[in-house]
Amino acid sequence: MTTLAEVEGGVLRLSQVECDRLAEWLETLRRDRSRVCESAARYRAEPQVPMTFEEYLELEANSRIRHEYLAGEVFGMCGVTPRHNRIAGRLHGAFRDHLKGGPCESYISDVAVKLRISRDDYAYYPDVMVVCGREKAGERFFTDPKLIVEVLSPTTASVDRHEKRIAYRRIAALQEYVIVAQDSMEATVFRREEEWAAVVLDSRDSMLELRSIDLALPLAQIYDGETVAG
Repeated sequence: MTTLAEVEGGVLRLSQVECDRLAEWLETLRRDRSRVCESAARYRAEPQVPMTFEEYLELEANSRIRHEYLAGEVFGMCGVTPRHNRIAGRLHGAFRDHLKGGPCESYISDVAVKLRISRDDYAYYPDVMVVCGREKAGERFFTDPKLIVEVLSPTTASVDRHEKRIAYRRIAALQEYVIVAQDSMEATVFRREEEWAAVVLDSRDSMLELRSIDLALPLAQIYDGETVAG
């Protein structure tokens, strides 16, 4: 589709569920134009020209900060707080210990996941993800995580709750997506087997059940030592 008329015709052929998802995605795009933490003009001489994925990989290889790639646009990532880092670290450590010796491994922060929506490539850096099977030699990203966890920050909460929640569904191997709050004791689980319906846990006694890796973690363990609400 290359014209507005073709797009309108395609939208009219969508089911109601697909229309609702499209509306949600478009609203996310409208809200999240401010997600960049560094001016896009810094990334190339002609910022109006979409960056290819190969150019993006070259940028990442030579950059001191990480960037996410959205269909030709590049966004510098914001820094995280020590609390964010500790929570993500506890999750990664629990996953690593649980998965030790098996075919799956846990990765934290600095490994990207690549996905495709329509004909466009996207690359994100999940806070924690679990991938089964070894990466291909020379690859700097994964395409098939079975579990992704994002720890919320003020600068990323909207992106994690909306943009990424919708985009990650396009990963065929993904079984669960989990959002973990930073300033309150709360985790939200979305499962493919449950049509991505939200399951909210907000009690100290709640167990975060991760069926994708056969692991249950008390919320109290994830927030051990943190001063948070709840």
